[in-house]
Amino acid sequence: MANLSEPLVQTEKFTVMGLRIRTSNAPGDAEVNIPAIYSKFYKEDIPKKMEMLRKIDPLFAVYSSYESDENGAYDFLLGYAVDPNAKPLPGMELIQIAPQNGRYFAIQPGPPEEVVPKFWAEIWNHPEIPKIRSFQTDWEEYSEAGIRVFLSTN
Repeated sequence: MANLSEPLVQTEKFTVMGLRIRTSNAPGDAEVNIPAIYSKFYKEDIPKKMEMLRKIDPLFAVYSSYESDENGAYDFLLGYAVDPNAKPLPGMELIQIAPQNGRYFAIQPGPPEEVVPKFWAEIWNHPEIPKIRSFQTDWEEYSEAGIRVFLSTN
């Protein structure tokens, strides 16, 4: 279970390039749209296409441009960190992630399609975490070390 004992950190500015969609957590929206982006990402062999552009290896799933909170629309971008001056590949977009305060949470090991939605459900149902979220930019990092989530918080 996610808890508030995670230390507050300030991130550095970085840039991610990838596939972007606008979605929401309304029934039938993100649960369909986000897996479709993952499917397209691998079907089009985006990791291979971006191999020479990547700055660091984790795959980033970035949540940004929140309309309000977890109930409103938001942008979802799946991609890799790149040089801020990189030119987007065809069909891809860049997002500049500004420095911000937040907390990293490690996700329990398991299949991402099971453990990631479970983590987000815990966040939404947690008695304290929703109160301190700032809804700036959040992201998931997928690496050999595991999955961790950054939540922008006060």
